Amino acid sequence: MVVHIIRAFLYVVLFIFSVILLGLSGYRVHYTKGLHNGDILTTSTNFYDPTVVELIVTSSLAIIFSLWFFMAILARVGRGPFGTYASEFICIFIIWVMFLVGAAVFTHKYHNLKWCRGGHKVCRILETIKAFAWMCWCWTFFLLIAGFANMLANKHGISGPVHGRRDDVGTYPQTNRTTAPATTAVHTQPVATPQPQVQQVQQLSTA
Repeated sequence: MVVHIIRAFLYVVLFIFSVILLGLSGYRVHYTKGLHNGDILTTSTNFYDPTVVELIVTSSLAIIFSLWFFMAILARVGRGPFGTYASEFICIFIIWVMFLVGAAVFTHKYHNLKWCRGGHKVCRILETIKAFAWMCWCWTFFLLIAGFANMLANKHGISGPVHGRRDDVGTYPQTNRTTAPATTAVHTQPVATPQPQVQQVQQLSTA
């Protein structure tokens, strides 16, 4: 099975998407904190968007999780608190929910930017943030599916090794060990053969 290779590839892509989203979100916070006269979308000055901060936190967690589980798959990590399918599913589910919330709220707030994205950089940045937020959410969903598929393909439980390979113990057919029947050693004592009695006819010497 090559499902673990697919999972490793998905983690690489999630890492790239999360780095891009982190950079764009950081740029957005830097832009709004340095805004003094407003822009085409707002008249506010020196502010930050809580939804963008949430995306910064989520993308940072996604970077950490993707790095760890990518290395865990390559290094065949299968033990410890972050070495099982359970830990992977919990971590990915957390950022899946966070990406969903962040992308949904951000999309609701900036749902219509077509009228300004052609001539204003700020609108293009917001559109790109929105796109990568949804892409990261989709990728975490694919990772959940791939993780469950890998676990079921190897017939592992939720506490199985996160590296996604079959266990070394129990993967080969059982060999029937032929054992020789136990033989009980019979201790036989040598039978003493009676020696012929030699009748010594000694004639007493007559005095």
